[in-house]
Amino acid sequence: MRLNRLNPNYAFEWIIFMLLILIQFAFLNASPVYILDESKFVEAAREMFVSGNYWIPTFNGSLFVDKPPMQYFFMMLGFKIFGINAFGARFFSAVFALLTVFFTYNFAHDFFGKKTARASLYVLVSAFFFMQQFQLAVPDPYLIFFCSVALFSFFRYYKTRKSLYLFSFYFLLGLGVLSKGPVAVALPGLAVALFLIFRGELKKVFDYQPITGLLGVLLIALPWYWLIHIETDGAWTRGFFLVHNLQRFSETMEGHGGPFFVTLGYVLLGLMPFSFYLPQAIRWAFRKAKNPIFLFCLIVGMVFIVFFSMSSTKLPNYTMPCYPFLALLLGNYFDKKIDRVDQGWNRLSLILLMLLTLSLPLAALIGLQMDSNLKQVYHLGYALVPTAIISLLASLFLIFKKHKQWFYTLGFGWMILAMLLFGYVYPQLNEINPVSQATKLLGKNQDFFVYQRMDPAFPFNYQRTFPVVNDTDEIEAYAAQHPNAYLLTNIRNTEVLDSLENWELIFQKKSVFEYHFTKIYQKRD
Repeated sequence: MRLNRLNPNYAFEWIIFMLLILIQFAFLNASPVYILDESKFVEAAREMFVSGNYWIPTFNGSLFVDKPPMQYFFMMLGFKIFGINAFGARFFSAVFALLTVFFTYNFAHDFFGKKTARASLYVLVSAFFFMQQFQLAVPDPYLIFFCSVALFSFFRYYKTRKSLYLFSFYFLLGLGVLSKGPVAVALPGLAVALFLIFRGELKKVFDYQPITGLLGVLLIALPWYWLIHIETDGAWTRGFFLVHNLQRFSETMEGHGGPFFVTLGYVLLGLMPFSFYLPQAIRWAFRKAKNPIFLFCLIVGMVFIVFFSMSSTKLPNYTMPCYPFLALLLGNYFDKKIDRVDQGWNRLSLILLMLLTLSLPLAALIGLQMDSNLKQVYHLGYALVPTAIISLLASLFLIFKKHKQWFYTLGFGWMILAMLLFGYVYPQLNEINPVSQATKLLGKNQDFFVYQRMDPAFPFNYQRTFPVVNDTDEIEAYAAQHPNAYLLTNIRNTEVLDSLENWELIFQKKSVFEYHFTKIYQKRD
């Protein structure tokens, strides 16, 4: 949708973009910063912002090596505009949701046509799990945008040979490297190379000025990497490249592993509800693979899926830079085959989708009641009922062969789910997280110190760092100087602390989303 397309023929697009703005921005401040990764990244940005050291990320005062700086820059800008809060931290993630969807629509409009562009737009906006990633202050919204739009630029250059698109391709890759590291060049580069090979055009590779382009990527990204390498005596470089790149690929980290098909499951989850038709969309694209646009989308999708299927560490967000391309394939399939979504093998997709949708509320109600930590909020499972009802109503359209109405009603039902999750379910769940509960018990102004480690959400929510001790002698030494201090920890084995005669456990709460308990001890009188 070009910015000048303000006419009735594009009313549908504007309505969907207004819905997207509502989904993305209305609930940014509804939940506190709590999820593990988001808590670390947001606190790192806060510490950089308040210290005035805008180049070296720290978490709780210690060097933080997880990711490069792009997200921190945007979060600090958000803090500058909106204050140091969840909305400021997440604002630009939501902005990049709009940009990603906007550029995907324009690309689809130019190379597939208006109908496919509309369907692809709808597929992306209704994919609640994909949209959820842009609700978080994490690196992925930036990586998704820079990688996907860089690849759009490459294909535009492939078709038009306009140098602006080639410049844009390498420039965006450079920004991607500043967002999440070398993966932002490696996977798009592999996709481009395979595309040229399958097109029989690898001999023309120098038409794309790869040496100059890679030098440009280095010119954009290398200064920060070199600066932080010097400033930290190589500590950040070793931690990021050896641990958070090579080790994540070769070893399972933080319990996020599994067989290769787990990644496929994440893709199906990420593009629900329409992902149930992804096998048919891919098969349709293979039949059209002589057309370079279909081949390009297929290769981009396969590169990301296969690569992260091979990785030992697997997370749902890893493959998301390829989702715009999979959405294009789904959009084209629904554009061309919408009248067959309930015929042949498509019936299986329809049945599986309906079974899952209708079973979600029941599964949520049972699952919440089975967890002693969540039993008190089991009623949140009812929030999934509206989507189940709307999806059931959508299926009724198929009886009357109103396939487009089925498509739009189903997608709208899942947009409703996104709004209920972001605006109601997650805020309610966060009311019972350890940070919120500890705050209700003791407030934020007490003196706390940490034994070995803590729930990473504490520093940002308390807007301060915490002293850390590592053995019982240090505990007593700190307590001697701060007799009213509370001892905070979330280590799994607390036998050492429980055996201390002059300390008593006054608070214990399990994390909502992770398997660890926050415990707070108070010194006995």
